Amino acid sequence: MTVILLSGAVGLFSQPQTGKLSFQQLDTNSDGVISLTELKQLPRLTAQFKDLDVDNSGGISRAEFD
Repeated sequence: MTVILLSGAVGLFSQPQTGKLSFQQLDTNSDGVISLTELKQLPRLTAQFKDLDVDNSGGISRAEFD
């Protein structure tokens, strides 16, 4: 089960087994952006991708993640 606590546009990504997921863990190709493909490892967030991508750039930047 994935727990998401939203504060503003983007919030805290956490998993009960490992604690909070870092930006680096989600940005698997290390390009500085979390893409929809990278986020698919968390299916519940995939549905929220458009809301999380505040600037509609097609990815979640570090600023949007924070």
